[in-house]
Amino acid sequence: GINAEYGKQWYQRRVRGVLNYYTNYYYKSNLRLKMAAPAPTLHRGWVVKQVNSGDTIVLKGRPRGGPPPERTIILSHITAPKLGRRPIGQDEATSDEPYAWESREFLRKLLVGAEVSFIVEYVIPNSGRECGLVYSGTGDNSVCVNELMVKEGWAVVRSNVSKNEELAKYEMWGIEAQTSGIGLHNEVDRAKAVRNVKWYHEDPRALFDELKGKPIKAVVESVRDGGTLRLMLPETMDYITMMLTGVRCPGFKPDGGSEDHADEARYAVESRLLNKDIEVLLEGTSGGSANAKNQNFVGTVVKPGNISLFLLKEGLAKCVDWSMKLLTSETDIYRASMKQAKAAKKRLWKNFEGQVSTVPKDQKEFSGRVTEVVNGEVIVVKVGSVYKRVTLSSIRQPRPAEGQDAGPPSRALYEVPYMFEAREFLRKRLVGKKVNVTVDYVRPANNGYPERICASVFLGNQNLQEAIISKGLASVGWHKQDDDERAANYDALLLAQEKAKKNKHGMHRTGEPPIHKVADLGGNPAKSKQFLPFLQRIGRLQSVVEFVASGSRVRVYIPRDTCLATLLLSGISCPRAGRPANKTMPATVAEPFGDEALEFIKDQIMQREVDIEVESCDKAGNFIGYLFADDKNMSVELVKEGYAKMHFTAERGKYFDQLSRAEADAKAAGKKVWKDYVEPIVVKEEPADLADSNLSEPVTPALTEVVITHIEDSSHIWVQRCADGAALIALMNQMRSELISDPPLLAATHPVTVTSV
Repeated sequence: GINAEYGKQWYQRRVRGVLNYYTNYYYKSNLRLKMAAPAPTLHRGWVVKQVNSGDTIVLKGRPRGGPPPERTIILSHITAPKLGRRPIGQDEATSDEPYAWESREFLRKLLVGAEVSFIVEYVIPNSGRECGLVYSGTGDNSVCVNELMVKEGWAVVRSNVSKNEELAKYEMWGIEAQTSGIGLHNEVDRAKAVRNVKWYHEDPRALFDELKGKPIKAVVESVRDGGTLRLMLPETMDYITMMLTGVRCPGFKPDGGSEDHADEARYAVESRLLNKDIEVLLEGTSGGSANAKNQNFVGTVVKPGNISLFLLKEGLAKCVDWSMKLLTSETDIYRASMKQAKAAKKRLWKNFEGQVSTVPKDQKEFSGRVTEVVNGEVIVVKVGSVYKRVTLSSIRQPRPAEGQDAGPPSRALYEVPYMFEAREFLRKRLVGKKVNVTVDYVRPANNGYPERICASVFLGNQNLQEAIISKGLASVGWHKQDDDERAANYDALLLAQEKAKKNKHGMHRTGEPPIHKVADLGGNPAKSKQFLPFLQRIGRLQSVVEFVASGSRVRVYIPRDTCLATLLLSGISCPRAGRPANKTMPATVAEPFGDEALEFIKDQIMQREVDIEVESCDKAGNFIGYLFADDKNMSVELVKEGYAKMHFTAERGKYFDQLSRAEADAKAAGKKVWKDYVEPIVVKEEPADLADSNLSEPVTPALTEVVITHIEDSSHIWVQRCADGAALIALMNQMRSELISDPPLLAATHPVTVTSV
């Protein structure tokens, strides 16, 4: 059965005796067995899923309604060097046989992902493992993998199998490879052909610090679940477990069970990555520094593509917050991919019911001017003529310690650590500025609280949530894992918080937190009277307007003296604004133009830095004085716009002229409170004797020569008639002569020493 040409080749390779032996002894018996045995079945259409070693492969069939069937095939007639095994439980790690890695790699690069055909020649008793011939390619390009491994020198012929003519061929190819010194027959490099695999790392963080920030070549050795890969790094021979950054797939339970779609997720990853060359980017470790030995690595597959996005889009994974902050790429695309799967109700989201937004599409984004910063997480934005209360989404301002009662909000602002700093951070940047608002979600009214618009707020290109969190003056709010009602840049907020913690900013700082002890003078006449002389003597004093109760009544914070005080604007009478009912007082109706006056003054001074001049104090402990914003006297501004009238007490003040002119202008224009004002017509009555007279000549007023002795103000002067000068001199001379002739006795007067306060 062997032709002459084949025998000639065999002779040239000096193995003619081996060929004759097998031919003469086995040929006839084997031929009879082949003729009697049924023809072997050739299985087509199977794909190589994994190469375990140089002589063992795992095949997968066509999927039908789930993960496909799998078969493990041992290449018959041959054996390859055994790879070392990683330590599992009490079993220690084993070392490679020489050239085991190279043999596996040759077969892996040849077959993984390729479609093959195979014939099962026999099944090993007890284990049930199948041994057979595997063919790569089709038609004339078909190659027997068993033969190729022997020819290339990466496998040898088994010694414990029955000899036959097929085996003679393998022996011939093996001798040829050995003679050529190729593959595992290369004795020169044999000492270098055993890997030194690092199965376990004493300090995973050190390895991460060495490899972070650069793409790393790796081979996927196994897939534990859809989100966890076991990798071999060929360049350093490090064996690591890597979890996909930012996602979590359904997992498998220790008792053998699994979560929904766990098999499907693992198959999706295996079919794309298992036993293939990839590039990964390590982005962190999953354990804390105190538990370094149990750390897994966290990273992203960058080549051949980001498998995490595929899993999210197909509904086979969910975003996880703890590792999203480690992503070095944009996180928005991860959230968008998950939302896409939710909208299509794919797999994990098949029963998902989306939140119904109460915000119309045309109100999702708006711009306006900030009129008030309520606290570290709430601001008031004026859009046109409408005031909108906006909560910064996904952040929490500083809170009192657990079990601590911070009291009313007015006190908590100063006594809760960093709450005042958070409010001031936003106030100084936002009040009076135009901002852009993007609504993220809306919290419906609940437990007596009104509906809350939660949004991302931008001052130019700066995101205010990120800014305040990066300063350590707020923390990121916690959301449930599947809760989409969060800030659009939630992951960036988490990253900003981590940086603030690392840099120990704000409330992450060690040591005693700042506490502001503020004296509240409102409603305390005794304290107010103690402060009054100081405030009068200082003149203008810088303050911050904390609250505006009406057009002429404000509450100010005085940083210099760390006190709160109520200031009544001097020199004006302003209509009262309406007040809502509270627990102690019923609602009051606004006087005409009272609400308008309140809105006007609020727009001008609310939470602005102003100057005040205190004149006096009333019986209730409220200070009376003038308030200046941008060098504008607010009393004058209210009168000028017709929101207030000049009070008679203004005549004693130094701003009487300005108030008089402002009121005259408002009257002439008929503004607000003067809209129905009619200038009275004064009729001057003449005396009867003059009215009936026929005198036609005008009356000339009498002129008196005087000397100006004192100027009170621009409209009041003191004068003395010149005609009385001689009499005054005579009186002074008389008094002087009497004092000389009759001087006062010693100790007749008691001088009083005045001590200044």
